[in-house]
Order: sequence, then C-alpha cells, then structure tokens
Amino acid sequence: MTKFEEEIRSQGAILRARALAGASEARRAAEGFRGITHLVVAARGSSDNAAIFLQYLAGQELGLLVALAAPSLYEGAHRMNLSGAGVLAISQSGRSPGMVEVLTQANQQGCTTVALTNYLTSSLAESSDVVLELRAGPEEAVASTKTFSATWHSLAQLVDAMSTNNLEGIEDLPEVVERVAAWALNIELPLDLLDVAGLTMVGRGVGYAVASEVALKVREVSGVRAESYAAPDYLHGPVGADGAGCTLVAVITDELEDAVLFELLQGCRGSQMATVVIRSPRRAAVDCDAEIVLPEVGPNWVEALCAVILGQVIALRLGEIRGRDIDTSPGLSKVTLSA
Repeated sequence: MTKFEEEIRSQGAILRARALAGASEARRAAEGFRGITHLVVAARGSSDNAAIFLQYLAGQELGLLVALAAPSLYEGAHRMNLSGAGVLAISQSGRSPGMVEVLTQANQQGCTTVALTNYLTSSLAESSDVVLELRAGPEEAVASTKTFSATWHSLAQLVDAMSTNNLEGIEDLPEVVERVAAWALNIELPLDLLDVAGLTMVGRGVGYAVASEVALKVREVSGVRAESYAAPDYLHGPVGADGAGCTLVAVITDELEDAVLFELLQGCRGSQMATVVIRSPRRAAVDCDAEIVLPEVGPNWVEALCAVILGQVIALRLGEIRGRDIDTSPGLSKVTLSA
C-alpha cells in the first residue's frame, strides 16, 4: 500500500484525535478576531483551496468578508493597509517565506495574527499570536491529504467558535470522514471517463473549493491535465475550448442550482465532452455519462469535504493505472518557497 493511500485512510482518526485541542485553539483565535471587519488569509497550493472554503463558509455562517492575500504584495518595502483585519496564514510546513511576510506586516500594524500549521516550532507559528495546530503527524506522501482535511476541520472549528450558533456537523465530522474514506477506496470508479487528455472540475461556493483541490490532486498524483473553474466562469467561454476526449466533472453542492447544472451539462454534450457528476443523495439524479453519489447526507460543508476525500481516491486510482510514482509525485515540492 502506498503512503498516499495510508494517509487517505488515516484522516478520520486524525480529525478525531485533534478535535478537542483544535476546538480550544479555535476559541482563542476567535477571541483575538473579535471586532474585526474582515479576514485576510495568506496561503498557497492546497492551503489556498482550503482558504477558498473558508471564504465561503465564513461568508455563509458569519456574514464575514474573507479576502485572499496576494503574498507578492507584501514583499520588500511595499506596505498593504490591513486596518480592521484579522490575518490568518495557512502553511502545513510553516516554512513558506511568503506567508511569514504577510504575518510580519500584520503584526507591525497591530492586527491579530493566526497561523494554521502542522509544526509549532516553524517560523510561521513563531510569527503569530495564536497557532491552530493541525496535529496531522508527518505527511510522507508529497501530495497532501491528511493535512488538507485537518486544515478544513480547523477552519470549520474557527467558524464554529466565531459563530453565535453551533456549526452543524462539526462534532460528527471525524466519523463521517472515516466512513467516506473506507467507502471511496472500495467503490468502482468510472476511470474510463476520467483517464482523459483533459479533465475539467467545476463547482460553485464550497463546491468550487472542492473542484480546485481535486483538480490539483489529480494533476499532481496522476499526471492527468486537470483544471478547475467556478461553474459560471466555465460557462462563459472556456467550455468552448474542450471537446471529444475531455471530461467535465461537476461537484454539486447547495450553491450549484439545477438550472445552471442543466445548462452546463447541455453545453458539454454539444461539444462532445463526457460528463461525470458528484452529488449528495439529497440531490436528484442527473442526465450525465456517470454519477458518483456520496454515501453520507449531512450539512453542505461536510458533504463538500466528503467529495474531497473521494477526489483523493480518484487521484490515487488514476495514478495507479497510469503507472505513476504515487508517493513522490514528480515535480511536486512539499514546501512553497516563493511568495
């Protein structure tokens, strides 16, 4: 068994083990963020996809504006106005200098700074007021799995701590992830439709965060040329660039309405693209080439993480049939050293 598969299997147990301490740290961060007008988040790679998730979840649950930082704007003598902001930096290694530079400027301006990382002794952790520790343990496969789900969990805990209401599904998440990982590793996937020249993932809202992460994972692990779009953006032009030999994978979450999905699938059929849909049992069956129906019914944000877990397994299976080195993912680095 590859390290990548072992780490997929381990995710439920990791979330269970970090739940209590993570919730306590989230409450400390929420206290520091009390009174902020908006939240600025610095991240790269998979962490950036998790930040997109936070952007939607915090907007939906808290009405809080979350802006994604552009780390290159924080280099050298250039200064960004962070008045009123709380600042969060996400880096599993904690060694990305671009993330540290964002926190440095935020500290200089008196902002509350929070680091989300797997390493308490990292430069990122040492540059922050509060650390949200992933507690995922060393990740041996280069492509991230357990650090991503731990990040998603930690961000959900932060939203829960900042809310006047309990975030539905937060207590049950470890068990749900454990069940979904076991399910995904044992189902038959439509690999004939996924092992293609071009794979396009689309979603909306938290589903866009899923599409972005799954496309990245598929590209890293399997070498399939996967990319992601918000569903409306894809409809307004890029759909015309794909055709026979390409596949669209639509991640259906609550934000993706049936009318938009119908238009999307119709456009793909017109260009001879294959279509695959990932959906909750709560949503009606769709006219497409293949459906993958998630086994769990839960809150929208929980079902979205279930779709990420499924996407990790899709990346694994595609990598296996293509003879790829799953654990090293050629060309991929564990640490982002540029801003």
